[in-house]
Order: sequence, then C-alpha cells, then structure tokens
Amino acid sequence: PAVPTRWAALARRLPASSAPTPAITLYRDTNGWCPFCERVWLQLETKGLPYEEVLINLRDKPQWYKDMVPTTLVPAVKIRSGGTAEVVWESDVILP
Repeated sequence: PAVPTRWAALARRLPASSAPTPAITLYRDTNGWCPFCERVWLQLETKGLPYEEVLINLRDKPQWYKDMVPTTLVPAVKIRSGGTAEVVWESDVILP
C-alpha cells in the first residue's frame, strides 16, 4: 500500500539516521521466556554494547535461521567486523 502523503512529508522532515549499524545482532525468542537469551541480553545491556535484536518465533523458526544456526536454538549472535561476520550460538560460548 502507498504511504499517505502526510506521512511521506513527515518522513522527509526527519533527520537522517547517522547511527552506524551495530556490530552485534542478537537473535532471541519472541516471548522473552528463554533464560539463556535473557543472560546474553542482560550482558549486552550491562556492558552498554550497541546491538540489533531479531526475534525468532520458536514455534515457527524461519528457514534462514535454521540455515544459519545448526542447532536451531536461541540465543545466537552475529558479530560483524572488518567486512566479515561470525555467528556464535550457545549462551556459554557467546559470553566470555
């Protein structure tokens, strides 16, 4: 559907986001019930590390997630550095 004209006008008036994309993406459960996801999330928040959050429906995991994480479990993090990305899963491996 087309964006209403007034919304498009408002969007043009907003400042462009200059924030860089965080180097960390946290993949976690949609309901917030997973204690392992909470453990990783809490560490990211406590350390003040910028991150993106992608919610994974545990009852209907997307195929791209199953392809990316061999265990298909959450949490997982993707860490980008110097044009490469590494995916790490299992909270005890994610956290030093």
